[in-house]
Amino acid sequence: MLRRTPIVFLEGNMKKILVITALLISTTVYAKDVETPRVYREVAAAPTNSREAEVAALFDRWNAALATGNADQVTKLYAADAVLEPTVSNEVRTTPAEIKSYFVKFLQMKPQGTINYRQIRFLGDNAALDTGVYTFNLTKDGKAKKVHARYTYVYKKVDSEWKILNHHSSTMPELVDD
Repeated sequence: MLRRTPIVFLEGNMKKILVITALLISTTVYAKDVETPRVYREVAAAPTNSREAEVAALFDRWNAALATGNADQVTKLYAADAVLEPTVSNEVRTTPAEIKSYFVKFLQMKPQGTINYRQIRFLGDNAALDTGVYTFNLTKDGKAKKVHARYTYVYKKVDSEWKILNHHSSTMPELVDD
């Protein structure tokens, strides 16, 4: 008759084998539960709706202003009462002078953005929300770097011209290797 021996009383190699097997099984189960971070690498499709296309073009205008390397060009796209919560700084900017000071430093990294995912919503005739994910190509100390970030732009019309009222950008919380 086969005798059942509790694990506690197993001796020597058999106990070690059972413990190692249990660890391997639990590690394998855990590894299957860990998700790899979602990375948005695709380029968002251009909106087909003309109102949405008008709002999407505001990012293109802002991105073109970045390419000039001129902080004044970028700053003038923001409303006088705008709030900037930037990607690569902990400091919230709430005045045109503060917004400009951020871009003076940020533009040194030669930023160029690509929209990877976007949703555009209208908050009336004179306000719109553009929110999504973008990737910035930056150059710092001669080295190229990609920054994946979530963004929100709130635009409002000021004297019939779209201005950025609120701009929030934050890097993705999960590390991504590029």
